[in-house]
Amino acid sequence: MRPSSFLLALAAAIGVTANPFASTKRADSAAVHAYLDSLVPVALDVLANDIGGPSIGADPGVLITLIPEEEHPDYNIYWLRDAALGYLAWIGELELSDGTNKPLRALVDDSVHALIRTQHVVSLAGNIFTGGLEEALFDLQIGPITNNNERIGSPAADGPPLRAVVLIKYAEWLLRPEQNNGTWVADVLWPAIDLDLRWIALHWNESSWDLWWAPVWGGSYWTSSVQYRALRAGARLGRQIGRKSFWNPEKGFMTETTITNVSEGRSGIGAAPLTVSVLNFDPTLGCDPATFQPCSDRALSSLKVVGDAFKKLFPINQVLPSNQSPYFGFFLEDQLYGGQVQYFASFNVAEQIFDALITWDLLGWIEVTGVSLKFFQEFDKNIRVGKYKKGSKTYERLTVALNEWAENTLLSLSERTPADLILPLVMDKETGKPTGPRGALRSQVAVLGAHNAYNHVIPPSWANGGQGNTPKKPGNKKPGKKLIANDQCGMIGSGGEEQFHVGF
Repeated sequence: MRPSSFLLALAAAIGVTANPFASTKRADSAAVHAYLDSLVPVALDVLANDIGGPSIGADPGVLITLIPEEEHPDYNIYWLRDAALGYLAWIGELELSDGTNKPLRALVDDSVHALIRTQHVVSLAGNIFTGGLEEALFDLQIGPITNNNERIGSPAADGPPLRAVVLIKYAEWLLRPEQNNGTWVADVLWPAIDLDLRWIALHWNESSWDLWWAPVWGGSYWTSSVQYRALRAGARLGRQIGRKSFWNPEKGFMTETTITNVSEGRSGIGAAPLTVSVLNFDPTLGCDPATFQPCSDRALSSLKVVGDAFKKLFPINQVLPSNQSPYFGFFLEDQLYGGQVQYFASFNVAEQIFDALITWDLLGWIEVTGVSLKFFQEFDKNIRVGKYKKGSKTYERLTVALNEWAENTLLSLSERTPADLILPLVMDKETGKPTGPRGALRSQVAVLGAHNAYNHVIPPSWANGGQGNTPKKPGNKKPGKKLIANDQCGMIGSGGEEQFHVGF
């Protein structure tokens, strides 16, 4: 895959021989737009043509994690977790097209059928009644992997909820008046969704193989979060079941796993909560910490604490300027390809900030709590706990600084993007050079998420969704539901600006 002739011409015109969007200057919104706009068609093309379906000898709807290469045969496999993230990205793009993208609609239909087929595979994990729903890995024809050495990390407890989340999201789109596919949803999708929801209810918060480090068996924040979303979006049962806490109040971050013994391979510090934050983004929930909304005090505090840990870990972060995020990896103890920077996680950082800015704009204020104070002090050392209204000096100062911080992060990534714009899995932690397998699914999905967030796309609400619930498109930004303030006690803060204090 190569850049278009237009991109090559642009590169020649501005005197760039490698990446036409690389820049070391102060954040330039036009450059960020150009960079993301250049990556999106490549990411979509990789997802549609290079890592899935008949083009790679797979059944329709099957996605694998990387572009097939002889050097990386272990990844020539249908991994339910990564595929589900690709399916969610496709459905998001279908929603933005108002269903007019017929080829994409066909891909989504194929992916849904592939997902339902995975429920009925008799694998080493069992059959549909004895544990088969937890099987995480399949061959390219959606058959069982019979060699245990090739199915490391399976069974996995995040499979049923991720499958349910994808099917629910598509079902909600099909129920819109213009689609009018209620019968098919009821007869075909609902039985499959119900199967996974019942599994979640029976196996809530049970241990399974660790998200990244297969030898570790324990609880997983990622798994519990997607289980919670599936239950809440799929049935009222989600509101009746308590949610296990992974929050570390002493250090102020969301731990990935209940196993936090470094001798067992896990400190709990990693990128999974960051991905949970952008996956669960729903402005109708405001800055809800329970669902780890991007603007919530816990998500922001966790972003700083985890970022500081990776800043110390990766040499490349020592040379990055302070006006951008450090680069993130999988988790602190990761050894995959030597434990390198992960493109998807670093894009997720920018996406979280852009999502947070969207919600703050809809709310009309930024709330600084004792939990998030240390995060905001990175951008205003004199900030105090309180609520800062839109239009105030502090609000404007914070939003401008945060937007530029996220933009600079993307511009920094643009300098470390391959010339063909196909993002690989990792970046060298010392040199910043793109390395590892090409066309990683997670990297492409992260590009799409950052692009939409930067363009103020507001996705349909998964928490308060239903018929007629459509995304807000770029350039057509509209406020969603009115979000009512919980505290109406106004005070005058320093500098004469209005603050709302919240009991500290």
